[in-house]
Amino acid sequence: MKMTIITDDQNNILGAVQGHSLTDKQGQVEASVSFAPGHTTHMLEVDDDLGTINDIDDFQGRLKQHLDQHLAGKP
Repeated sequence: MKMTIITDDQNNILGAVQGHSLTDKQGQVEASVSFAPGHTTHMLEVDDDLGTINDIDDFQGRLKQHLDQHLAGKP
């Protein structure tokens, strides 16, 4: 599943959005999500079952695992 994770300048997770699009349009209405300077978006592929987790601690832990793997792969 595609997920966009938003972090601050210390790579603390601030939020996550399912998918990689931060803009949506339906009819005449268009909405966009934007973030303050210093925040970074990370577009990742995560486990499909992440969308079914109901426990917030488990969800955040799994997000952090994916983010850490993603950041470790960056130069």
